[in-house]
Amino acid sequence: MSATTTPPGVLVATPGDLADRLDEAAAALVSAARTLRRAVPDTAPRAAAGPAPALHAAWQAAVAARADEAAAAADRLLDASAAVRTAHRGYADTDALVSRHLRGSA
Repeated sequence: MSATTTPPGVLVATPGDLADRLDEAAAALVSAARTLRRAVPDTAPRAAAGPAPALHAAWQAAVAARADEAAAAADRLLDASAAVRTAHRGYADTDALVSRHLRGSA
């Protein structure tokens, strides 16, 4: 196998593709966080008595924590996406500089 051959089953993506996929994943997590926040009513059922209010509060807290985790993960993915794009621009700028240098040296 040559250095330019991609083994079967290996997906090749450009840095732009990777950054776009990270953005899409972040958007899905933001949507999930919003959905989670809407999933739990703010108050326990009106007729709730006994352990029900405490159970509802615990459920609210757990769901809110998962929503917060999803939002935080989305932020990390957006940071990664920006880093991939920045690195790609840096490599592209370096490639262009080297190309101009080599053309001038030829």
